[in-house]
Amino acid sequence: MKKLVVSGLLSCSLLLGGGLFSGHKAEASTLGDKVTNIALEYIGVPYVWGGTSPSGFDCSGYTSYTYKQAGVTLPRTAADQYTKGQAVSKSNLQEGDLVFFSTYKAGASHVGIYLENNKFVHASSNGVKVSSLTESYYANTYIGSKRIGSTSNGWVLSNNVWYFYKNDVMQKGWIIDGNTWYYMNTDGKMKTGWLYTGNQWYYLAPSGAMLTGWIYPNGKWYYLKQSGNMATGWIYDNGKWYYLNSDGSMAKNITIDGYVLGDNGAWIQ
Repeated sequence: MKKLVVSGLLSCSLLLGGGLFSGHKAEASTLGDKVTNIALEYIGVPYVWGGTSPSGFDCSGYTSYTYKQAGVTLPRTAADQYTKGQAVSKSNLQEGDLVFFSTYKAGASHVGIYLENNKFVHASSNGVKVSSLTESYYANTYIGSKRIGSTSNGWVLSNNVWYFYKNDVMQKGWIIDGNTWYYMNTDGKMKTGWLYTGNQWYYLAPSGAMLTGWIYPNGKWYYLKQSGNMATGWIYDNGKWYYLNSDGSMAKNITIDGYVLGDNGAWIQ
């Protein structure tokens, strides 16, 4: 077993074979990404009532123009735009979602494009700018949000965090991609490091890939079964017996059940 011959070789094999440097992820191009990138290009464009071009926008003229550049046609007014797409809660907003407000009249009379962290970009009376949903005026006039249809599949990198989508739906829990297992947290973020789920421990590489076999985090050896869950107790690997403590760490230089374990963790026969 590599661990017994040269531990450095095992560490290297984990790095190369366990997915730490794998190139499995290719950032998916989503409608939200395109829309927000386009929208931010027009910061500072003046407000013009009825404006629908970069020489001047009103709120819905700005959103309809931006979406058109991304390949999607929206109705002209905020009220009509509010009838499109899928309703989403404020807590589940994603980049590119439309956020609506009831300002000078009942119903949707103002609209902007959500960015992140409660920020949105819109054509305000002062021109195109970024504002916050937490500002009292917008918090009090906010009436809802809509997600305009797109098809996002695969890995999406946002703010240095990986997410995984199937048919534009953010995945959670265990997923499989390219014969490799990954785990997405309840907020959709890819998990790395130790994971405890289903009363079992697993270890996920920095790439997110679920590891199997011997691993050496924090200066201790652990053994992950083919199913990925951490082993405890006696295991037989490559012709030798080892003992994993209750915390999963490999026992060594100790006698267990009458069997002497050496400094490499293997039973000395």
